[in-house]
Amino acid sequence: MATKSESLRLVLENLGNVGGIKASAVISVDGLPIVSLMPQDVDPNNFAAMLASMVGAAETAIKSLGSKNIIDSVIAESRDVRVIAVKAGEDAILTVMVDPATNYGLVRLEAKRSSDQIAKIMKE
Repeated sequence: MATKSESLRLVLENLGNVGGIKASAVISVDGLPIVSLMPQDVDPNNFAAMLASMVGAAETAIKSLGSKNIIDSVIAESRDVRVIAVKAGEDAILTVMVDPATNYGLVRLEAKRSSDQIAKIMKE
C-alpha cells in the first residue's frame, strides 16, 4: 500500500498531465510543504508559507464581508504565471502554477477534482 506522501505525489503527477501546468504542491493550512513538484529554484518552505498566508488573508477578507462559508480558492495572476490555491479539506491546500494562456476552466475543474482526492487522502 502506498504511503500518504506517495498517494499525494501521484495526485500531483496526474494533475501535471493537464497542459499548461508548470508546478504544483500540497501544503498544510499552517504553511508547511507536504508534497511539492516545484521548480528547483523555488524554496518550498517559503512558497508554502506565503500561499497559506494568502489563503488565510483571503478568508479573513471574505468573512469580513459577511460570508459564513470558508473560502474555496484564491487566485493570484501576473503576466507570466497564474497561481491557484484550492482548499483540500480542512488540513491542506492544493496550489497550482499555470501559464496564464492556459484554459482556466479546465485547470480549475481538474484542480477541484484533485483537491477532493487530496482531502480524502489527508483523512486516511
